[in-house]
Amino acid sequence: MGAEASSTAPPAPQPPAITIPPVPSQTYLHHTTLSPRPKVILIGDSITELGSSHAQGWVTSLAIRYNRRMDVVNRGMNGYNSRWGMAALPLILEEMLGPAAYSANDAVADESIEKESRPHQEQQTKNSDSNEECLNDEQTSSTIENQEPKHPQYTFLIGYGANDSCLPDGANSRHHVPLDEYSSNLKRMIQMIQTWNTEKNVAVAISTPPPCDTERQNKRRDNENVTKLYAEACIKVASEMGVPVVDLWRGMQLPIAKNNEEEYSSSFESKQQWKIDYLSDGLHLTPMGNYRLYELVVEVLDQSADAEDESFGLELSVSKLPRSYPDHSLVDAKDPGKT
Repeated sequence: MGAEASSTAPPAPQPPAITIPPVPSQTYLHHTTLSPRPKVILIGDSITELGSSHAQGWVTSLAIRYNRRMDVVNRGMNGYNSRWGMAALPLILEEMLGPAAYSANDAVADESIEKESRPHQEQQTKNSDSNEECLNDEQTSSTIENQEPKHPQYTFLIGYGANDSCLPDGANSRHHVPLDEYSSNLKRMIQMIQTWNTEKNVAVAISTPPPCDTERQNKRRDNENVTKLYAEACIKVASEMGVPVVDLWRGMQLPIAKNNEEEYSSSFESKQQWKIDYLSDGLHLTPMGNYRLYELVVEVLDQSADAEDESFGLELSVSKLPRSYPDHSLVDAKDPGKT
């Protein structure tokens, strides 16, 4: 009896392995600190929550990248929109930053939010209680310490919009938040984080909702006519508030960095290959989608806070952050406390 013919779908593309970026050996050995490790706190919906639910999640990848340099804290909550996230934010801030220096309701009630300065001005880097290196006598003479930039001790990345942009008359209408309210909620969240505890060195960035596949999200979301508007509103809020923005909506319609040659990129976008490679159900992310989101977040984390154009970032590259605790090769074997 002959074997039946069968058609096998091509295997899904797999993302590159995540590794800690290499740094020069002397930096690796001597660029260390005993100060509290900085934290990046990720706030958002299921795109954030699911980012640490498996080995190839984008949040998991960030934790690998910043191993021993910065703690990655996931406070994503699936199904949440900006309205519900605003209600939960005081609890997260109290957990991370301690008691508020003012009533959280003050930020919610304040409708007139003034434009904030850019992060390389005082707003993002004020109250410099940032890391100071603890180096031994040999290290103190190194130029590494003199070049140490001031880093925020707490960096918040806000990522709402995927649920806010649900169609108001669709199957997920209970998650819908009107566009104006969405913008207002983002501004309120930014302001609340920046003013919650002014003794802490805090930075804020926001990210747009990712693109979705309108056909697969039938009667739930509309990428070109609705989600795009929320992405544009998010970018506008970032500009008005002077905070960095991760443009997921645009960036996740482009190939991963290693495949970003002009010809391939144009074909990738025109054929909408991103819908296949990045989205598992028309909204949530495949391993490749997680990797692409990871790339886009890293761009903003690495980018200088002093950039003159709109692409300024948070200046948290791995090469500039000290590792926690002395390297084992420098520890006094008999008197480790001395080290």
